[in-house]
Amino acid sequence: MPEMVLVCGDEEHSCASVTAMMYRKYTEVMERNTGESARKAFRMGIEILKEVFGVSEREVRKADVVEQLAAVKTIHFVMQKIVTPKFLELNPERPEQQEKSAFDDYDEENGYNDGEKLESIWRVCRENLDRVVKLCIRAFHDSYTKCMETDIMSLLDYVAFEILTIREK
Repeated sequence: MPEMVLVCGDEEHSCASVTAMMYRKYTEVMERNTGESARKAFRMGIEILKEVFGVSEREVRKADVVEQLAAVKTIHFVMQKIVTPKFLELNPERPEQQEKSAFDDYDEENGYNDGEKLESIWRVCRENLDRVVKLCIRAFHDSYTKCMETDIMSLLDYVAFEILTIREK
C-alpha cells in the first residue's frame, strides 16, 4: 500500500495503513458527496484529510492546495483501488457487471427507466465493513473500538481466510 503524505507548512504527516475506522469515515464522507460544486469537493477533501491524518482543519489549511489535492488523490486511490476491491475477494461468486445499453441514456433522459434507484455503493461498503468488524469481534473476543483501530487489510485477510477454511475441522 502506498504511503499517504500531507505536508502542512514545515510539518509532514504520513499514514502507511488504513484502519477500519478510517475506511468507515471515508465511506460516510463519500456518500454525502454529491459532486455539485468544486467548493463542496474541496470541503469533502478537507474532511478526508482530517480523518486520515488525524489533524485539525487549521493544520490542513496550512498545506498548499496542490499538496492537498495530491494527498486526497492518493487517499482515493488507496481506498477505491486497494481497500474496496479487497472486499470483493470475500465473495467467491462475484456478480457480473452489466454492460450499458445504447438506449440507457435515452431511457434515463425520457423517464423510461424502471425508477429503481441503486443503493449507494458507499453505504454498501460501510455495511460490509460493519459485518466484517462484527465477525472479528466474535473471532478475536475483542472490543469494537479495538477492531476499528485495526488495519483493515488485516481484517479482510482474516475474514477471507475464515471463509476459505470454514468447512475444515
